[in-house]
Amino acid sequence: MCATPVHVPVLLQEVLENLPVPPAARILDLTLGLGGHAEALLARADADTRYLGVDRDPEARAAARERLGRDARLTILAGTYEEVWDEPAFQAWLNLQAHEGLDAVLMDLGVSTLQLKTAARGFSFREEGPLDMRMNTEAGPTALDWLEGQDETSLADAIYQYGEERASRPIARAILRVFRAGGLATTTDLANAIYTVLPKIVKGRRVPLDPATRTFQAIRIAVNGELDRLSAAIEQAVHALRPGGRIGVISFHSLEDRIAKQTLRRLAGVYDGPGRHAPAELPKLVRLIHPGGFAPSDAECAANPPSRSARLRVAERLT
Repeated sequence: MCATPVHVPVLLQEVLENLPVPPAARILDLTLGLGGHAEALLARADADTRYLGVDRDPEARAAARERLGRDARLTILAGTYEEVWDEPAFQAWLNLQAHEGLDAVLMDLGVSTLQLKTAARGFSFREEGPLDMRMNTEAGPTALDWLEGQDETSLADAIYQYGEERASRPIARAILRVFRAGGLATTTDLANAIYTVLPKIVKGRRVPLDPATRTFQAIRIAVNGELDRLSAAIEQAVHALRPGGRIGVISFHSLEDRIAKQTLRRLAGVYDGPGRHAPAELPKLVRLIHPGGFAPSDAECAANPPSRSARLRVAERLT
């Protein structure tokens, strides 16, 4: 395994200030990653606390075990935030350790530092690697497998929906043209296909956002089904909280944040649908903490540039 990159958990101070760690806390981390948030939360917890960390990525779980594995309060399980609820080991932990409810749930969405910085994982266009992009390298189709099943319409739709890329149709045509010619095997091949539509340098100046960014994001989201059941997972987590317990959701792009925002607002009894009034009264399960969400400080953005797009939304269970 490659050396684990330095991991700087985003919005750490905001997480620590807004997620409770009472005596004998019960904490669920649905996206454990490299364990940065877990390490900080456990540092504030007493010996009777129990912490369950879930992650689909075997390399991330291994790194978290190396970082935190000697902590007897921590249990680590393989799984995704949307599917782990059906796993017997997960339900057994909840029934044994958190039968009265959870004090805190954390969801840190998106791709991790380890995934981005490891070229062999195929998440980044900055270093050449295979077109993989799977968060779980042990299951599911790779990005190349997924692209093989797309036509121009379905690929363009995915790039537009998940990448919010306006040039989705010409980009889809360019990608499939290279693919059908047998020239699409690596992240560099994919990026270069995108650059034929959106060049990196326009009028002698390099564009501020790499033109491949949105398309790579879209394909990654599609391959991993990242948004498919996000709302349902947030709602399940809220129902698992005890009164006074809190959920924190960290997102890194507008699609994730929109789902988190709308789901928590709905659970807070706020109607966001058409018309001025809800067709029926919505149950009020949570109250929103700082409804606009928490953004990183200027100091954090300067020290850790990947945090610039992050936003933390927090809600507290009422009954």
